Amino acid sequence: MDAQAIRPIMNAQQCAELLQCSEDTVEEMSRLGELPGVKYGRGWIYVTADLLAYLAEKGRREAEERRLVKQDATKGAKAPLSSLVKPRRKTPPALPVLPTAVVQGLRPGNWHSAGPSTSQASSP
Repeated sequence: MDAQAIRPIMNAQQCAELLQCSEDTVEEMSRLGELPGVKYGRGWIYVTADLLAYLAEKGRREAEERRLVKQDATKGAKAPLSSLVKPRRKTPPALPVLPTAVVQGLRPGNWHSAGPSTSQASSP
């Protein structure tokens, strides 16, 4: 949309072209009160000056929010990098605690006598 083609009043289609979005998005934003528009009959109309003022104010507000987020990030820059990086994998679950008798029976010298023998020789 050229600067010369901007009219003092726009419909939803022209507003969508200016905002580079769909007409449905413009109408939904208007219904929610996010865009300054007037429901006139079955369509929406927008005063161009109000729409441009709204966009300018929104741009200033969002720029200020980004500035504040950046300032907060630089103030808290002392945090270790590991707190900012997502771990690569989940920590494994904790192993169950074995009873003391089982643990004592599994010492290196007692490995063969700790449990029942599975290789019993069968004699006919």
